[in-house]
This record gives sequence, C-alpha cells and structure tokens, in this order.
Amino acid sequence: MRVIAGEAKGRKLLTLRGQSIRPTADKVKGALFNMLEHRFSIRGARILDLYAGSGALGIEALSRGAATVTFVEQEGAAAQVVRTNLGRCGFTRRAKVLRSSVQVALRRLEQKGELFDGVLADPPYNRGEVASLLTKLATSPILVAGGWVALEHHVDETPSGTFPNLQLIQSRRYGKTAVTLFCKTMAQTAMTQITRPPLKAVYAGSFDPITNGHIDIVRRAVEIFDQVIVAVAGVTTDAKKGGALFTSEERVEMIRDALADAGERVVVDSFGGLLVDYCDRVGARVIIRGLRAVSDFEYEFQMAMMNRHLKPHIHTLFLPTSEAHSYTSSRLVKEVAALGGDISGQVPEVVRRRLLEKLHPSR
Repeated sequence: MRVIAGEAKGRKLLTLRGQSIRPTADKVKGALFNMLEHRFSIRGARILDLYAGSGALGIEALSRGAATVTFVEQEGAAAQVVRTNLGRCGFTRRAKVLRSSVQVALRRLEQKGELFDGVLADPPYNRGEVASLLTKLATSPILVAGGWVALEHHVDETPSGTFPNLQLIQSRRYGKTAVTLFCKTMAQTAMTQITRPPLKAVYAGSFDPITNGHIDIVRRAVEIFDQVIVAVAGVTTDAKKGGALFTSEERVEMIRDALADAGERVVVDSFGGLLVDYCDRVGARVIIRGLRAVSDFEYEFQMAMMNRHLKPHIHTLFLPTSEAHSYTSSRLVKEVAALGGDISGQVPEVVRRRLLEKLHPSR
C-alpha cells in the first residue's frame, strides 16, 4: 500500500490486517479522491478520518494538502501503525491520533467544539454501522455546512434512507466495495451558528508596556471576534528589544487593569514557545497583528508566512493602527518617560503610573 499523489507520493505505508482492519485498495482510494477533488478542495481542509485503520485515507489527504487530519482508531496496534506511517511521511505535526471508538470520539470532539470540512469513513463491513454513522454526522455540529462525507462500504450496505442535511452526491462500485459521497446542505447553517464554539483570535506581543495603540487594536478586534486573547510573550528572541522592563506577570496585570471594562470578551494570558502552538492550545485560528507603517509589513508578512507554513489552518489578520497612535511604540514610550517627558495619552493611566514608579522610584 502506498501514497498515490501529492507531497508523499510513492511512500509505502505499513498495514495491519485483522477482523476489523481492512486496508483500502489503491484503486478504490484513487477513485475516492478523484471524486472528492472533482467537487471539493482538499488543500487547506480540516479532515476527520474515522475507523482509520492504518491511516491510508487520512495520510492521502495530508499528502494532497489537507491542513490537518484527526485519525480515530479503536485498536491499539492499528493506532500505533497510523503514528508510524505519519512519521514515515513527515506529517506528524499536522495530525492527531485518537485511540477511541467512533461514538466516543465524536462526542468528545463535539464537546471541544472541533470543526471539520470533511469526513473520511471506512467502517467495518456488515456491522450495521453505516446508517447510524450517517445519521450522527448529518446532525452533528462538527461537520460544517457545505462539508462532505466520503464513505467506503460494502455494496450490500449502500445507504438506502435519507439523512437530514446530507445530500447524496455520487456513489460508485468497485467489485464488492462501494464509495459514496455526501455533502452537508446549507440547511444546517442555522444550527451550526447556534452551536459553534466562540471565534477566538490571539493578539500576541511583548507589550513592555502596552500602549494605547495596542489597546486600540484589541478593542477593534473585539468587534470582529467573539473573544480576543492578549498573549504576553514571556521570552522574546528579538535582540533589538533586549531585556524586558516589566516581568510578564506585571505586564499581564497592567493589561487586565487597562481592559477590565471588556469583560469576558478579552482574556489576558502569558505564553512561551511557538505562537502557533499556543493558538492550537487555546482553540484560536486567527493571529492579529497591528501595522503602524509600511515598513512593518515586510517583517510581519514573513512571520505570517512562517506561521502559515507551521500551521496552515491558522490565519493572520493585519489591522492598521489608528492614525492617532501611528507613532506610538513601547520603546519610544519608555525612552520618553525615562527622560521625564509626558506620556499621557500614549499609554493607559495604570501603565503611566507603573512606568513612573519603575523609572523614577524616588519621586
């Protein structure tokens, strides 16, 4: 068994045979993805691979450009084969392997607010699981409106009923195996809007200290997103910034005071490591970056492209700084304050007081 197309084309995959493990033939796999790519985009999609077996279907999707694939496999030995195959193909960072029954996994994914653009499913033959699976996926909020379900099944188990919000697109037979493709109709949109998790964005920086320009970006971002997480970098790798004047704890405290009126719409936190990894941990799919001048864009664009390379499902939104704050920066504020200049109007009052206490303790 091998990867048919894309980044890992030709890579051989381990298989594991047993009563509940039935590797998908390359001919069937190729036909399935031809059907999918004729109607939907695999590139950039978030995909759920149910009854993953050796992971061949999900790995094929990753090879063809899927952003992420979550594999669900109950058998321990098979789950380990999936992990091994992911490592062989270099896809470990873009995948999650859940060792669980499909029913339990779907319930947990719903509770976590996970969303998927497509579902690959290859349930065991003659177990009566096809109809129950389609019924569940038809009403589950984890499959977005317009999303798809690609089902491999025995020809004797061809879905015969109707499933709310799932439209039959195409079905083909290959010997005793059939491949059936469904699309989730837009009738499900209203339910998805009600049950979807909050749309989160992360606004990260050193914020040493936070300025009114930063505050302006946060307040405008709240108009777009359900929740904005202001993430204070505990350690910076930027040599130009040197050591921080305030500790990360002090910066978090000042930002919370300055944005106290925003309530639960704004969360202030500190983080270390890669920003995209932090975004995954908190369930955010958007990084907000402020732009003060054209000169900022080149650096920010490079960072956005690197983040996109590391985590294709995380996007970057650039917000230009308001004209009134276009010249304000944390570095300039500290320099002016250290020389006794007036920084009123450039930072929140709580920050102004703390700066004076830090820079001029004898006053």
